[in-house]
Amino acid sequence: MRDVLLTACLIVIAAVSVNASPWSRIKSSFTRGSGRVQADHSQWAEERELGPYLIRSEFPLQDVHSLVQDLGDLQQDLEETLRLECQPQSIQIHLFQSKRSYDLYLRVRIPEGINRQALYVPGTDPGTGRIYAYRQRDLETDVRHETTHALLHTALPYVPIWIDEGLAEYFEMPGSLREKGHSHRKELRDAIRYQGWRPNIEKLEAKRKLLDMNGKDYRDSWGIVHFLLHGPKEARQALEVYFEEIQSGARETPLSQLLRTRIPNLDQVIIDHLK
Repeated sequence: MRDVLLTACLIVIAAVSVNASPWSRIKSSFTRGSGRVQADHSQWAEERELGPYLIRSEFPLQDVHSLVQDLGDLQQDLEETLRLECQPQSIQIHLFQSKRSYDLYLRVRIPEGINRQALYVPGTDPGTGRIYAYRQRDLETDVRHETTHALLHTALPYVPIWIDEGLAEYFEMPGSLREKGHSHRKELRDAIRYQGWRPNIEKLEAKRKLLDMNGKDYRDSWGIVHFLLHGPKEARQALEVYFEEIQSGARETPLSQLLRTRIPNLDQVIIDHLK
């Protein structure tokens, strides 16, 4: 389900919406004609500024209006859950009506992105970037996933790949479903029951490129993140120490080491938590 990174960018999907907005600033520029919303002087049907996001869409944002509240809440949820401070400045989100339109737009700008479901390109300034995505079935889930990437990278100078993806998998669900509603939960329970699955944090830590991540790695990363956030207090403490070391710029202690120091028989404790 997940696409993977290009040389200078994270894979990101995105979309946003309108109505019931929690954002402090909302700007819209569009005209209606022939029963269809049309943008002034551009291909965009609608443009809206929502907090740090500038959203440009080829279709009316009202079609995806529920995302506005989700994205408005997502930053607060992430900050409160991880005890981090996100500092997004300007993130442009480009939404396309179809893959064909998406491909045509990217072909002359980021040609390597046309084989991806969506794309996030970090900006040159802190807290900035551009997101490209086209309309498809998993839009809301993918928007939350990739917006998590964008926000997380404004809170930390860098994020290890497996933690980055594990957190994005966790926050891609609506708030009410994050703890118990992800399909990874059943997948891991089945893997534990029928395949003798055991966690291997060190293997995940060794991954350096998103291209190294496969579907099971995303699942397993989600499982470890779920344990860190909903398991014993020692797991949360280890994660907080880990983030503090990253923010300090020091060479951080591997998270697996921080966990094993605090939690004897760590692998079995994780299994017991997930099954």
